[in-house]
Amino acid sequence: MKKIAAGSDVEAYCTKCKLVLAHTVISMQGTKTRRVKCNTCSGEHNYRAEKPQSKIAAKKAGKPAKAKAPGKRTRQSWSDVMQEASGKPHKTYSMSGSFSEGDWIEHKFFGLGCVQSFTPPNKITVRFTDSTRLLICNRS
Repeated sequence: MKKIAAGSDVEAYCTKCKLVLAHTVISMQGTKTRRVKCNTCSGEHNYRAEKPQSKIAAKKAGKPAKAKAPGKRTRQSWSDVMQEASGKPHKTYSMSGSFSEGDWIEHKFFGLGCVQSFTPPNKITVRFTDSTRLLICNRS
């Protein structure tokens, strides 16, 4: 095995080039390589022997998937939600109207939406096709 010292060449993952390339060792801490300089782009960075895993890939590889908490809702795609809504009555939105979670409303500008939550005393969170919006209700 080749002894690694400051000034020697090593293979390392370059954070600028996003590839494993030849690097020159700049600093060591004991027998461990700490800083390197890319021979391709001249960028200096901490030594990484290989490309780091993404956080998502690391979670999948490291831990088993957690069981979903009972009673917690999962998000549906908008097309699934719209199919579900086709048979339900729709209310016309107005600031003086009274709405509750699960109501379908027709808004003048945003179109058809579903009330996701009610925040006392007078706010509702509504999911529309393109976004989720906070609206005022129960105003006299």
